[in-house]
Amino acid sequence: MNGSVHQLKVTLQEVQPTVWRRVHVPSTTTLYGLHAVLQVAMGWEDYHLWSFWIRGREYGPEERSPWGVTLGRLLPEAGATAGYTYDFGDHWQHTVEVEKVHRPAPHTAYPRCSAGRRACPPEDSGGPEGYYDTLKVLRSRKGWRYWELRENGLGKYDPAAFDLDFVNRELSDDPKDCRYQLPAPWSVPATEPTAPTAGQGVDQPQDDPAEDTIPGPVHPLTLATDQAAQAVRDALQAVDVARANLAEALRQEQAATGVSANELAKRMNGAMSRPLVLKALDPNP
Repeated sequence: MNGSVHQLKVTLQEVQPTVWRRVHVPSTTTLYGLHAVLQVAMGWEDYHLWSFWIRGREYGPEERSPWGVTLGRLLPEAGATAGYTYDFGDHWQHTVEVEKVHRPAPHTAYPRCSAGRRACPPEDSGGPEGYYDTLKVLRSRKGWRYWELRENGLGKYDPAAFDLDFVNRELSDDPKDCRYQLPAPWSVPATEPTAPTAGQGVDQPQDDPAEDTIPGPVHPLTLATDQAAQAVRDALQAVDVARANLAEALRQEQAATGVSANELAKRMNGAMSRPLVLKALDPNP
C-alpha cells in the first residue's frame, strides 16, 4: 500500500469510564469513509445522522460534502483534532485526535483498530443520562424496564466489553465479515470535484469551502402547519406499510430457505444492519 496512514484516537465524550478506540486509517480516506470506520470501531449501528466539525466547518450528509474531502487534507498532521457527532437526538459526541501520521506497516491491511476500551452505549439509549439510567436498570435486574431491555436484546449488555478481533473482522475486505457491502466506504476514493488533482497533494488543506458545500433545494419547502402535519402522518403511514412488507418478505425467505434469523441477517449485510433484520423477523415487535 502506498501513501501514509493516520493514527487516530477516538474518545466518546460525557461518558465515564471512558470509551475510546485507536484506529489506523489511510490518509486518503474520505470523511464518509472515516465515518464508517468510526461506526464499526466504536460499535454503533449507523442508524442515525452524523457530522464532523473540523476547523469551524461542519461536514456530513446534510452539510458540506464528506465524499470529496480526505483525512490528509483536513487533518494533515499530529495534534489536529475533529469533533464527530452521531445521532442528533441522543447527541453522542466524540473527539478525534491525530496521534501521528506514519508509513503503512508491511503486510498490514488498513483500516484497522489497534486498541480500545469498553463498549459504546446501546443505540437510542437517550444520550449520556439515558445511558446511565439504562445501566442502573440492568444492574437491578428487575422491573418492567429491565424486561423491556431484555426483550430488545440488551439483557446481556456488558459496558466493559470490547472485542478487538471482531472489530477488525468488520473492518476487513472479507465479504462474509465486513460490516458494509463491498467496496466498503473507506475504500471508495474521493469524488470529483473535490478529489485531489495533478500537483495537489492530499495532505495540503484547502481554505475555500464553497466546493465542499452540498447545494440546498432550489425551492424551499413552504407548508402550512396542518399540511405539514398531514405530510408527516402520511410519511409515517408509508414507513409502517414498508416495514410490514419488509418483515413479511424476510419471513417468506426464511420459510423458503430454512435458514436461521442470524444467517438471514448475515446474507442481508450491506443492505440492512443485522439488528434491523432481526427486529423485522421478530413476531412480537
